Amino acid sequence: MADTRDFEKAAMPHLSSVYRAAYALCGEASKAEDLVQAAYLKALQRFDSFRPGTNCRAWLLRILRNTWFDELRHKKFAGKTVTANESLIADRPAGEQTTWSDAKDILENFSDEEVIRALGELSDDQRLTLFLIDVEQLSQDEAAEITGVPVGTVKSRLSRARAAMEARLEAHAKDLGFIRRKS
Repeated sequence: MADTRDFEKAAMPHLSSVYRAAYALCGEASKAEDLVQAAYLKALQRFDSFRPGTNCRAWLLRILRNTWFDELRHKKFAGKTVTANESLIADRPAGEQTTWSDAKDILENFSDEEVIRALGELSDDQRLTLFLIDVEQLSQDEAAEITGVPVGTVKSRLSRARAAMEARLEAHAKDLGFIRRKS
């Protein structure tokens, strides 16, 4: 197994970025936290395959994406899940704090409810592509590597996602005064 100190040094600076991507994928704070934990565990187990000097954030985001799709496939075949009784789940120790606020707060700081709703209406692929390029400021080549599709597909998804957001938010933008109403 890889040296955990090297893993922490390379991977931990990207934790917030990976969490934001996880939230963009699943849209729920607790699911995003679980997804990040699973992705980081896989990354640690496979850290010997990481090439030093390459983009660790892109490598982690690719693992996150694959973990998310693995979970979706598993849920498709596993059927319904049974929820645990909350009183049986241990509380977080009092001194321990999460490094991010509620994921909904992240999106509210990013924008308002109409934008959040419009993002939620995009397909997973479009939402992830838009997030990687417009929020995380990755290049289209990096987004293609992470999502495992050609750059042309990334360009197409990004264009469609932006057009869908524009169409969904046009009336809202007019209400806010960003676009003048035609007289």
